[in-house]
Amino acid sequence: MFTPGSKLFLGLTGFAVAVSVIYVALVDNSMGGAVTLLFIAAGTALLAGLTLFNRDGDVAVGATDAPAGAEQLTASLWPLIATVGFVGIVVGLITHPIVFLLGLIALLAAGVEWLVQSWSEGASSDNAYNASIRGRLLQPIEFPVLALVGLGVVILSFSRVMLAVQREAGAIIFIGAGAVVLLVGTLFALKPNLKKTLVVSVCVISAVGVAASGIAAASNGKRAELVAANAEDHFSHKDCGEEKNAHFDGTAQGTISLRSSVDATVELRDGKLIAHELGIDKATQTITLTKSNNATIIFRNKDNKEARLTAYLGTKAVQTGVVEEVLDCTQMIGKGHEQALTFKIAKPSMASVKPYTLTVPGLEGQSIEIMVP
Repeated sequence: MFTPGSKLFLGLTGFAVAVSVIYVALVDNSMGGAVTLLFIAAGTALLAGLTLFNRDGDVAVGATDAPAGAEQLTASLWPLIATVGFVGIVVGLITHPIVFLLGLIALLAAGVEWLVQSWSEGASSDNAYNASIRGRLLQPIEFPVLALVGLGVVILSFSRVMLAVQREAGAIIFIGAGAVVLLVGTLFALKPNLKKTLVVSVCVISAVGVAASGIAAASNGKRAELVAANAEDHFSHKDCGEEKNAHFDGTAQGTISLRSSVDATVELRDGKLIAHELGIDKATQTITLTKSNNATIIFRNKDNKEARLTAYLGTKAVQTGVVEEVLDCTQMIGKGHEQALTFKIAKPSMASVKPYTLTVPGLEGQSIEIMVP
């Protein structure tokens, strides 16, 4: 029968041999790395033989030299988890840093848990007491970590589901899931004498169901509109042209809730664009803004056609010898609606070849000039 220690070292031996073969086949044809891995395999094989020979230094229950009242030690999965963590570290060095990080976390956690379990099992001959002192030491750390991991799995699974289903179905799923959680929680509160195994079974089945739903949704991928949006990168830039854009203008708001720190108001009325600066009653075609500070302009559409306000804020270098115009704009809004446009100008207006302006695309001969001292 293999002892726990020999299982660990035999697993490491087999893994080192397997990685050496993969290294030669896929990573590098030279034998330098493979020789190092084979030396590691030889060392772990020697340790496996030693642990098998002395049976991990344990005395079997019932043996003549066993202490009185000795009980069988409990089984442990921590050697297996430590092996998985070590595998993750080595694989992560070859593949991706996140795999290395997860392997390192698993190895450290398994090492601490295994060490404390071994210490607690030798504290006395009473397994119940040994389990209690282990719990007092580690459960204040284990429970918050498990809760955090569980919450992360739930959030990630729900996010995958929401990205896979249609928007209308997403709201129904959230309402249904919330109602189920409320119903089950109420049942547990009203029936405190329910069997512990029933409560645990319900929680485990629910967690597995949520995780399985997330995995299934992730395997199906995002819904078609999100796939198209990612492919065309709709949401990384504003469409400041004359035409209405289905994505940028799809959820346009026609009201403003916050009206503080407004620098000017621009109105479109009867095909004409006029501006009112803060504290000045007279309409103007020129407004003055400060450099390197956020400026907020309220745009009101009093015309019959839908329109947007577009700010020309100079140019910027995209790459060597290539420049592009810096534009910012509101969404397309209808008659009687208003939107706020907030932007920052980094350079004075005299540094620009063309003046900074506020315009309505498609409306010729109408603009508000922006002066920046």
